[in-house]
Amino acid sequence: MSLRGLDLPVSFAEQYRLIELPPWGGIIDRKWERVLTSDAKQEWRQLINQSLSPRRFKPRERGRRCLFSKVYESHGIWFKSYSNVSLSQRVARLLGRNKAANAWRNAWFLIQCGITTPRPVLALNAPWWRRQPEWLAFEDFANAQTFTRCYSNQIASGRGMQKLLIAVGQFIGQLHESRWWHRDLNSSNLLVRASADATYEFCIVDINRMRRTRRMNQYKRIHDLVRLGISRSDYETLLKAYCDATGVVVDTSMLRRALNHSQQLHAARQAGSYLRWWFKVSYQLGKIRNLGT
Repeated sequence: MSLRGLDLPVSFAEQYRLIELPPWGGIIDRKWERVLTSDAKQEWRQLINQSLSPRRFKPRERGRRCLFSKVYESHGIWFKSYSNVSLSQRVARLLGRNKAANAWRNAWFLIQCGITTPRPVLALNAPWWRRQPEWLAFEDFANAQTFTRCYSNQIASGRGMQKLLIAVGQFIGQLHESRWWHRDLNSSNLLVRASADATYEFCIVDINRMRRTRRMNQYKRIHDLVRLGISRSDYETLLKAYCDATGVVVDTSMLRRALNHSQQLHAARQAGSYLRWWFKVSYQLGKIRNLGT
């Protein structure tokens, strides 16, 4: 199997096999197959089967139904669903854009590039015409916190901020040097594991929208940098580390415009304003205008 010129490992067939769990079909890691399919470990099956229920779920119930974790043999496994309710989602699935399968493949390719992401365990897809969600299971990145929380802790303590900014700039630079464009990178999709000597290990998640691109232009770079949730004054340190990792100088005026737009869009969403649709349209127009830069 290949994706955009990349090949899966030769040992792929030895590590995974196809699985049928009606109405889903997918692929499972042989390492976890015995644990997940044994009669004593079927609780996760009951939880994903709840997604077949036609009744409406309350927001809190929906959150539990879309993402949950279980511990097997002292190892954590996360299960995440991707909805397939709207017509646009089903058309996208018809065109082969299966989010669970995309996330599973992207994870493998990232691992081959030396970029840390949770190892995929299980991917389940349903026929495009059915309303059942897709499911993805992956190993836990233990003892980690989101970049949002780690950044806030550094602000509170006043120590190690510069090391954190340098480390995240280098990590995103490594991602872009491998020609990977996340397309949805924000402070919640970046996990951080800090050590006692103030070094940081990063793990990237929510990768179903990621693409391997032939050319990383300014727009794609800034798109991944603008939603990290850091103060504008901290971007100077981050961009210097990013430049050291990639050899590319980010257009600061373009970054400033993107930050302004992101701030306006967030405020419109929080207020439930219809202006959010205009900001989305203007963003896409700006994307088209800046594709060559």
